[in-house]
Amino acid sequence: MPYSADALKIYLVLGLSSGAAGGLAVMLIPGARRRLRNMITLLFAASGAVFSWLTALSVFAGKGTRIGFVSGDLEWSLDPDPLGAVFGLIASTLWMFATVYSFGYMAEKSGQRVYYSFFLFSLSAAVGVAFAGNLVTLYLFYELLTLATYPLVIHERTPEAAAAGTKYIMYNLSGAGAILIAIIITYRYAGDPGFTGGPVLAGVNSPMLGWLLVMYIVGFGVKAALMPLHRWLPAAMVAPTPVSALLHAVAVVYAGVFGVIRVVYSVFGRGLAGQLGISRVLPWVAASTILAGVIVALRQDVLKRRLAYQTVSHLSYILLGAFTLQPWGLAGAMMQMITYPFMKMTLFFCAGIIARQTGETRISRMGGVGRKLPWTMAAFTAAALGMTGMLPLSTFWGKYYLMKGSVAGGMWPFALVLAASGLINAACFIPVVVQAFRGDKTPSCKEKGGSMALMFAPAAALVVIALVTGLVPGIVWPGAEAVTDWFFG
Repeated sequence: MPYSADALKIYLVLGLSSGAAGGLAVMLIPGARRRLRNMITLLFAASGAVFSWLTALSVFAGKGTRIGFVSGDLEWSLDPDPLGAVFGLIASTLWMFATVYSFGYMAEKSGQRVYYSFFLFSLSAAVGVAFAGNLVTLYLFYELLTLATYPLVIHERTPEAAAAGTKYIMYNLSGAGAILIAIIITYRYAGDPGFTGGPVLAGVNSPMLGWLLVMYIVGFGVKAALMPLHRWLPAAMVAPTPVSALLHAVAVVYAGVFGVIRVVYSVFGRGLAGQLGISRVLPWVAASTILAGVIVALRQDVLKRRLAYQTVSHLSYILLGAFTLQPWGLAGAMMQMITYPFMKMTLFFCAGIIARQTGETRISRMGGVGRKLPWTMAAFTAAALGMTGMLPLSTFWGKYYLMKGSVAGGMWPFALVLAASGLINAACFIPVVVQAFRGDKTPSCKEKGGSMALMFAPAAALVVIALVTGLVPGIVWPGAEAVTDWFFG
């Protein structure tokens, strides 16, 4: 693979622009040309993934590149580091799985031109967040991601969808307002340095820094679903299932988590962050969200809402690892960030199949679903076990390193929180599986048809990936190690 500066810039630009170009192309296709629209969507989603991979691999090889220009008093730049490369890989790769799933799920639904256009626009916005080289560029793509995903949240155009969309946009724009104020204050202290030149606020000494960090955490914490800033997330479950999977496992929530980690390690730096009093509170905020989220999930009867609250809990696994300010904690956060989406997307994909093929959305009514959809429930069971952190699934390793980081930092109670949350996660999901194989015992297979194959294939592939990376964690470890070495090396 060529590593010349010009080649790397091409990779970066194409990885960023593929989604936007594809979205514009889909907009121009007449509504009746479904097959052509699907081909273009797949082509541009694949292009975004390929060039994001090429960009990320060059970053991991130490061959980073930068693109920037000045407009007025602001500099806009793309300059990916290992943290951005990991997020870019996660987003662009899993977008491919959601693309194929969408072809089956949306086959008989209206509004596909708008759906696929904004589906691809959102991909470019997510990649832009990942590869942003400074705060102002990060903020631009962070806001574009909110605006691009809003039409997907309200896609059904029902009163419930409209209400959920209003809550979604209000929460996220409020969080963005807090981020904007924090960025203005940061620029007053430190000017306009990029992320790859060391912590932005290094050497700054001000009694306001603690409040500045709080403002950033609150702003990014909306998308990261930190309690009590999470309420938009369960409401957004009215969106089509592939959108729910992206919101909860890849795009929006991960942009929030990524923003928190970026601020702690690239804006403040672990040294300065560790000196602030708020740094001793933040791990407890994450730990309380872990337990509260999964406890609330246990009480939900609607399957997608249970998955939503469980997302609230698991996102704070990543934040807890980052807030320990320990190498093993950050490594665990990265392992969790890489491996968790495999399982969460699988659960949402399976929930969508169940709802589409049987009409059931409530757990209490799913008796016999396992006999109607045996392969779907097998994938659901594997993903459910992954949510508990069980070997041989890959999510075990994230929890292992998170516990190791907690103990290494003298914060052993957080290891107990992680263990307790695993048990409560088991209580969340095992009854769903048991319920599915109770009740009607008459076999009635509903796993047939072309659209069904397009929906099940991505779920099955994700389970296989989770099993392989669980058995051979060295496949994904280099990504976590690169981020840890970047900030602690």
